[in-house]
Amino acid sequence: MELGVKRFTGRVSDNDLRLLRTFCTVVRHGGFVAAESELQIGLPSISRYIKDLEIRLGMRLCDRGRRGFTLTNEGRQVHDACARLFNNLDEFAQQVRDIHANPAGAVRIGMVDTLISEPHFSLSGAIRDYKATFPNIHFSLATMTTNVIEQEVINGNLDLGIIFERRHMEQLSYHVLFEEFSYLYCSVAHPLWRDHAGRIDDVDLSAYEFAGFPMAHMMEKMGVSGLLHRTATATSMESIAMLIDSDAYLGFLPEQYVQSLHCADRFRVIAPEKFSVGSRISAITRSGLVPPLAGSFIERLLPDRQHHGIPARVSA
Repeated sequence: MELGVKRFTGRVSDNDLRLLRTFCTVVRHGGFVAAESELQIGLPSISRYIKDLEIRLGMRLCDRGRRGFTLTNEGRQVHDACARLFNNLDEFAQQVRDIHANPAGAVRIGMVDTLISEPHFSLSGAIRDYKATFPNIHFSLATMTTNVIEQEVINGNLDLGIIFERRHMEQLSYHVLFEEFSYLYCSVAHPLWRDHAGRIDDVDLSAYEFAGFPMAHMMEKMGVSGLLHRTATATSMESIAMLIDSDAYLGFLPEQYVQSLHCADRFRVIAPEKFSVGSRISAITRSGLVPPLAGSFIERLLPDRQHHGIPARVSA
């Protein structure tokens, strides 16, 4: 028994694969000399590799001499097993390539409402493009408030969020999508419009009920802190729109969203030169490495991908 080469135990090592590939090349070419060009190694090295493989497997694989190169019975069986082994390895490599080309999995998205009404942004278009490229992806969409989305992304329960950007948190990464503008509205039958046609000169706005989100800083951002007192709380644009449409409340809504409503003709904007607020809509992910599926989807959301370079609006 020769020393220096471990006998085969059933475990195929990288070195075993190298020896087996050399053996298969020799068999395919019908001998050592013919295989020399493809293997790019000299005859002594080829001979040593085949000898090492025979010692490793504990059997003689071929006869080489004056009568030429011939396989033993064991050699033919080993060669057949090699063909199956390398075919399986090729299938594995192809399956891995297919996974990269057409991955399967889920993309979990939390989003604020009314996104569909924005003309310079198309979530549905991004989904359409994404599904055309990755048909096996499962989307999970949920409408939530910005603060809930932020926490769910941080906790890892969402892959990405689409929010009204109010602040920057160190646990999150931000990708600006567009900026939308909101104005103060009432209904056509509201007393402010019915009695004053929306003019606010010499009008005490605090006398009218106001519907809005339950965040004090939003009142300051909208410039109505101290002017309007919130008497109804809502957590979605649709809820605010319903309250305004009841003829009982004032409220802020995005301009594009109001224009998309079937009852848009009932809404009236109040002093747009005074009450106007721009809000950045951003995609957020947890800081650090972004999961590939989520990162690929964000690329499709960004303005240069969606609008071919149309810039987001900037507030004055």
